[in-house]
Amino acid sequence: MNRQDKILIKLTILLAFSLGMVFTNASYGAMRDDQENPNINQKDEQGRKQGKWVFLGKDQPEKGYPADGKISEGPFKDDRKNGRWYMYYNDGVTVKTEGEYIDNRPNGAFIKYHPNGKVKEEGTFNSRNYTNDLKRFNEEGTLVYSSSFDDAGNEEGAVKYFYDNGQVEFEYEAKDGKPTGTATRYWPNGDVKEKLTFNSDGSLKETSGEIAMVKPKVEVKEVGKVADKLPPKPVIKDPKFKPNAYNKVYNDNLELWMEGDFKDGRLFDGRLYIYDSDGLLLKVEVYKKGKYFSDGQI
Repeated sequence: MNRQDKILIKLTILLAFSLGMVFTNASYGAMRDDQENPNINQKDEQGRKQGKWVFLGKDQPEKGYPADGKISEGPFKDDRKNGRWYMYYNDGVTVKTEGEYIDNRPNGAFIKYHPNGKVKEEGTFNSRNYTNDLKRFNEEGTLVYSSSFDDAGNEEGAVKYFYDNGQVEFEYEAKDGKPTGTATRYWPNGDVKEKLTFNSDGSLKETSGEIAMVKPKVEVKEVGKVADKLPPKPVIKDPKFKPNAYNKVYNDNLELWMEGDFKDGRLFDGRLYIYDSDGLLLKVEVYKKGKYFSDGQI
């Protein structure tokens, strides 16, 4: 090995070491920004949160996150969330939801993620309702639902549901959140399965019944399916509660907890409201036929 080759090897080793130091310092800087930066987690003279805040597992151990794992982060203004916020899964690393907040409420563009990092849902909130385009995806990134919403949070225009193989499963036109005109169901192979017609009020006018497949059958692998989630069964002390009728149920803090039709004392078709420890509404879950159906508008 000549002298020139030795010098080249030394320079290569030195460069690799220098790059390693750069990445190490960058990682440390990010951690420092989250844990030690004097410009975050600040309150004003009145005790109100201001600017960027980062909540770690050690700050709220009851949530079961790693001590140094992130629960959420984003900006406050006068003790209320304003700006883009990030919520994390229980590993404290993987982003679960990111979205815009105005005055402590989701308002603006948002993205929800599957645990594997793939986009789960993408849309816009406005005044606590979905608005404009909304898309949902399975854990492999395949589109499974698309629609648009009006300012009141109702489906409007073309609505499509898809199989996990990307084939359209059901499509119709919506007005004020109700199907109208003709609608079509499809088999996983693309053949028409059923033709339906709806009245202007959303009620079913007529149906073709099930239409037999023509092309070869296609098997669809269900992606990311989990056991059906059931709503909690409340312990009711109110004598006015009817186990098989429409009810409104309040929690111990007198906040609306459940509303809708009940069957055998359990929510069957309705909404479940979830609050944080400060009484702020975090999430609305929609249940249909006794099982979890989707997240609703806040």
